[in-house]
Amino acid sequence: MPVRTVPLRAVTALVLLCAAALAGCGGTGNDRTVTVLGSWTGAEGDAFREMLREFEGDTGIDVRYSGTRDARAVLASELHDGHPPDTAVLANPGDLRAYAADGHLRPVGSASRGIAAGPTTATGPDGGRRPYGIVLKASVKSLIWYNPDTLPEGLADRLNDPSVTWDDLASAVSETGDAPWCLGLEDTSQSGWPGTDWIEDLLLHLSGPEVYDAWVSGRLAWTAPEVRRAWEEFGTVLRGAHEGNGGVLLTGYGEAGQWMFADPPGCRFDHAGSFIPAFYAQAAQRPRPGRDFDFVPFPGRGTVEIGGDLLGMFRDTPAARALVEYLTSEEAQRTWIERAGSGAYSLNREIPPDDYPDDVSRRIAGLLAGAETVRFDASDSMPGVMAAAFNHAVLEYAADPAAERLDAILTALDKVRRTTEFDA
Repeated sequence: MPVRTVPLRAVTALVLLCAAALAGCGGTGNDRTVTVLGSWTGAEGDAFREMLREFEGDTGIDVRYSGTRDARAVLASELHDGHPPDTAVLANPGDLRAYAADGHLRPVGSASRGIAAGPTTATGPDGGRRPYGIVLKASVKSLIWYNPDTLPEGLADRLNDPSVTWDDLASAVSETGDAPWCLGLEDTSQSGWPGTDWIEDLLLHLSGPEVYDAWVSGRLAWTAPEVRRAWEEFGTVLRGAHEGNGGVLLTGYGEAGQWMFADPPGCRFDHAGSFIPAFYAQAAQRPRPGRDFDFVPFPGRGTVEIGGDLLGMFRDTPAARALVEYLTSEEAQRTWIERAGSGAYSLNREIPPDDYPDDVSRRIAGLLAGAETVRFDASDSMPGVMAAAFNHAVLEYAADPAAERLDAILTALDKVRRTTEFDA
């Protein structure tokens, strides 16, 4: 029987576990069991369970995972009842910060490491700022997709030039047809967010990370010129968007880009995250990455917006700490890449772009790894009340993207900002 080599990080996690609770090593009870509540089901749930099996085999700790699409509501209920899971996947950094401020979350120490640790830092009930979670996997949002067969010759190469600006892109896009942009704002769980992604990328790339950070943290008014310009540019996108089967308000975000593959094409460009190829694959033409669709980075090379799934620790046990330590490791993160599909990206710098399964995903990984500035999705990072108002405002603006209407929208959003408590 071959001898199994235990990964070094798993050994470290086990040593930490034993050092923290000598009585628990080899024993029973909470020191040998950790519960995880998450939102992953289907293929994502299977990939996560594969990660957990490796951890269980290396440490002897039993991991009990509960996967449900209602994880956010289930977590709130369990916290209310006083019986939270040891760890849970959180919907966004805004939830992480709220739970940290309320004293529900436990600091994770130095376990959070990678390309961008900012989303996991929060202010605790004592006023101190420290890491309260980890980013398990990320999606890259600053991408603009296209169908090579529908673009004028040489245009994709021009748009891939690192020096290209937003104005260059907007001018080139306007020359490709009456409705160059694919856009759908409908989502069964939370319509509007594809529009917030647009405004976030525009503000980040046009005005820079300092302005973006001030806006996300509530220090910059929604009526500020930089914010207004981002909305105005989004207005040009709205006016140049393909109407789909019922307008952008009724078109699903995953459906919108499929019009790129129609004959003739309904639109030419789709602003969407790294998760979108899974939706393209559902088109009747069965398009394939690199051949039938590709991407260019959002103008402003070196700056990337991401989303992601975070995990927080609600019960500070040795087993929970060992799991948190393991889930950011190279061996655990590689499982996401191999099992969870091309939409999953690791923030662990030990995972090189060459480890991704195809050329398109390798180039996205390279974009993320080489970025000088990485920022988390703004609406996901804002307090829930502010994020909800942002989503609603996008839908309102999409219904009537007139300049005079925008004044009222931004004024209303700033009123919410002034009455909302942001994380310091």
